[in-house]
Amino acid sequence: MSSLSHRDRVLAVLDHEVPDRLPIDLGGCPASGINLYAYKRLKDHLGVPGPVRVQTERSLLAWPDDAILERFDADLRLVVAHAAEDSGSRGLFDEAAYDTEAEYADMWGVVRRRPPRGHYYVTHAPFDKEELTLADLDVHPWPSPQKTDAVGLRREAERLRRETDCALVVHVPGRIFSLGQFMCGFENWLVQLKVNPEFCEALLDRALNIQLAMADETLKAVGNAADILYLADDYGIQTGPLISPVLFRTIFKPRMARLIQFLRERSRAKIAFHSCGSVYALIPDFIDLGVQVLNPVQVSAADMDTERLRREFGKHLVFWGAIDTQRVLPKGTRDEVRAEVAQRVRDLSPAYIPTSVHNIQAEVPPENIVAMFDALKNATSS
Repeated sequence: MSSLSHRDRVLAVLDHEVPDRLPIDLGGCPASGINLYAYKRLKDHLGVPGPVRVQTERSLLAWPDDAILERFDADLRLVVAHAAEDSGSRGLFDEAAYDTEAEYADMWGVVRRRPPRGHYYVTHAPFDKEELTLADLDVHPWPSPQKTDAVGLRREAERLRRETDCALVVHVPGRIFSLGQFMCGFENWLVQLKVNPEFCEALLDRALNIQLAMADETLKAVGNAADILYLADDYGIQTGPLISPVLFRTIFKPRMARLIQFLRERSRAKIAFHSCGSVYALIPDFIDLGVQVLNPVQVSAADMDTERLRREFGKHLVFWGAIDTQRVLPKGTRDEVRAEVAQRVRDLSPAYIPTSVHNIQAEVPPENIVAMFDALKNATSS
């Protein structure tokens, strides 16, 4: 096969066709980026000059430089759809500023704090109490849909179309399960789902209506520029789903169906869905809902064997991620990194966008990052 453009290579994979080589992704979605500290070391290792730009402070992620993306021949670009969950404006990475604690409240009334050099975690959830009623929802200061910078978003999509030949990914609002965790507290949310489902469903409907209004603005801004619409939630932990498939189908699946139908009515782009952890038991439901791409494929979790995933679900899904970030990338040798790449490519191609399982974290050495991307560039799809 003759060499494809970056976008055509991604589109081929999305259509379950065999590309000239598998796509390469660094920062093409909110879960395939790189930690600020790891990225600074990577730039130093590769001799790429210039400051490090902050993509999102909440996750301590860097914006990859064009020189880095070209070095690795990356095929996807992220068009930032909204900044509703950012805790501050994007700027340059100042290490000294991250040596102290920081705190912010998001649009939902959730307060997050980060320790020095750490990630943000929830310190206050507005509904974290045992007794909750519908009246509590009535008095909560629900936000108006946060305005999307439609002009800036459209300008960025047009710039990427003009200056690159890459596939474009747009992250649209649409948290359902994990927003309940943030607003009620992680443990309390699970309790309320069992003892107070009426409250939980009412909360989810209010929050989803707000997010749909934001998603509508996002999609109007990007038009047909998006190749992939990216949704993020988290239904899994290391050992299995956080909730039973029955509970998922009762409360969450109908709302996820509403969200995906809303997107399909407004865009021809493929639907990618992110959930960490072991979600094997829920994958048939994701497929039934219209999910076409599954991310991040957390291979260290129970039942997430990649050969089995491809055998059982490969006709319906493209897999995005799967290169182990729990042990291999931070702790393995370069040979182990190359072996990990070879296994995932063998198990999941050709309907596979290979990259790390979630964002590359601070402790990953630059030599292993380079080994991963160089191995990917030389990988052969099957």
